[in-house]
Amino acid sequence: MTNKPDSSCEWLEADGLGAYASGTATGVRTRRYHSLLMVATTPPTGRKVLVSGFDAWVETPKGTFAISSQMYAPGVQNPDGASRIHSFEAAPWPRWTYQLEDGTQVIQEIFVPRDAPMAVVSWRLAKPARGVHLCVRPFLSGRDYHNLHHENPVFCFDAEIKKGRVAWQPYPDVPGVVSLSNAEYVQQPDWYRSFLYTEERARGLDHIEDLASPGML
Repeated sequence: MTNKPDSSCEWLEADGLGAYASGTATGVRTRRYHSLLMVATTPPTGRKVLVSGFDAWVETPKGTFAISSQMYAPGVQNPDGASRIHSFEAAPWPRWTYQLEDGTQVIQEIFVPRDAPMAVVSWRLAKPARGVHLCVRPFLSGRDYHNLHHENPVFCFDAEIKKGRVAWQPYPDVPGVVSLSNAEYVQQPDWYRSFLYTEERARGLDHIEDLASPGML
């Protein structure tokens, strides 16, 4: 267990097919290879990043609190979710405990099943509480895992919505993304621009990326 982790602490969960989910203990992506959902289109090769990450926040009767953080150029970290990490555990899979200012504790876990192109993310309260809601904005791309994604007019934000299921097909030649959850989905398409990957910058490589967020769960 790591208390108050920093972005130098990294984790990786392999799917057994050639792809993986990975990131840092703070939740801030520092490499182009950090992502929530990567798939191997021709296992074990042809890796595509479909979902880079997400913004998440918790609404309680006493306020709204971020439980995610991103790094944007030229070096601005926003929102401030990393400051609420009470602890991080890498085994048996990544698990974060967030301590909110009103006393609410939220546990977030990321698990990658073996032999399946998927990632499971769960959030739960450490103790039952009334009037607490979770909001999540996924960040989609659809790029080769060596490349970076940039705002463009071709990206398709349209969603196919059924009860408990939301499906997106951002590009016709890239695998689509299906979200299964107990959440309601609100279509709110937007581009999030200028994510900064500090480890790529340190290597002297291109390090700025734009990601698309079709809506909110």
